Amino acid sequence: MMKFVLISLSLICAVIWTVDAIECQKCFQKNSDTCVGESVHCPNATQCMVVSELYQIGNETMHLIKKDCNPDLPCGEIYFSNFKDTHVKTNIQCCSEDNCNTDCYKMPPEDIERKGKICPACFQDGLTECISNNTERCIHPGDLCLEYIGRVKGPDNNIRNYTYKGCISPLGCTYKWNAFFGAEEVETIRLTCV
Repeated sequence: MMKFVLISLSLICAVIWTVDAIECQKCFQKNSDTCVGESVHCPNATQCMVVSELYQIGNETMHLIKKDCNPDLPCGEIYFSNFKDTHVKTNIQCCSEDNCNTDCYKMPPEDIERKGKICPACFQDGLTECISNNTERCIHPGDLCLEYIGRVKGPDNNIRNYTYKGCISPLGCTYKWNAFFGAEEVETIRLTCV
């Protein structure tokens, strides 16, 4: 009898797990507003997502798009970092039906008028120190001043030391590098958001 009960419970759990799971399109593309991929089963997610990322470093710009299961990132939010002539912006849009993330997606335009606080601003690629008397005004009133020193693997797959000071959205500071898919943090030396 106990064996029958255990088998029944296992089958019920399997049915519930299958009902709650969602199918999402999965793909990744550089310098495009869309990508096309295969449909995948998302056992640990109830939402699909489309993530659009924009990297601007000096005169170079790279746009990345990713479609996948949502691993529990907040939806409908824009995360960003601005420091000197380097800008990173990520927007996550989600939906809750099978393969609902097939459309193309464009990053919404940025509000040009800066309304936030003034933060120290500098950027050093390849160094672990950033000293500058420059400042910048943040875009939104709730933005934070960021100081970051660490090693990061960028969209070009190179690992570099980065040091920067500038503005960041509160969610960008909360989720840190987990919110960005085009860059992967290798080591944090210092991260402060004030």
